[in-house]
Amino acid sequence: MEQQTPQKKPGIIRRAATGTVKAWAYSIGLPALVKTGKRIGGNLSAAGAHVRHQLNDSPGNHRCETFDEAMMRQGLDEAHLIKRAKIFNTASLSWLAAMLMATAWLGWLAMSDTLTVKAFLLSVALIFMTGAKSATWRFRFCQIRDQSLEQGFVQWLRSPGRW
Repeated sequence: MEQQTPQKKPGIIRRAATGTVKAWAYSIGLPALVKTGKRIGGNLSAAGAHVRHQLNDSPGNHRCETFDEAMMRQGLDEAHLIKRAKIFNTASLSWLAAMLMATAWLGWLAMSDTLTVKAFLLSVALIFMTGAKSATWRFRFCQIRDQSLEQGFVQWLRSPGRW
């Protein structure tokens, strides 16, 4: 049997120095910075993996089906399509109204003396987000209206007269 030698505890000076360093690190928020850095690094890693996946993805991996095939796959009929088209159009108009309200709010802030950088950035972010949601719902409505899945979102945005 081997005998284990008891480990010597660090001396008082070493313990005091370690405690001081830990207290200093917590006072400047170093552990929180490390945690935030790890989180940001993980997010950047995930974004890089997504970009690599998109670059290596081939068009052969995407589903190519007609509108009728999609209807058959989901078990939809004309009544369902009309109901969904109304829902999509209403959602599109609701998001458009929200975008107009955010734009009016930005205009009101610009006229008043309360315009701050935070309020400006918040209103611009709201305008972009609600505009994107409105365009997305309108795209889905136009897909049902035209009964076509051949055109992608970017091509639909660039084509005149599709709205």
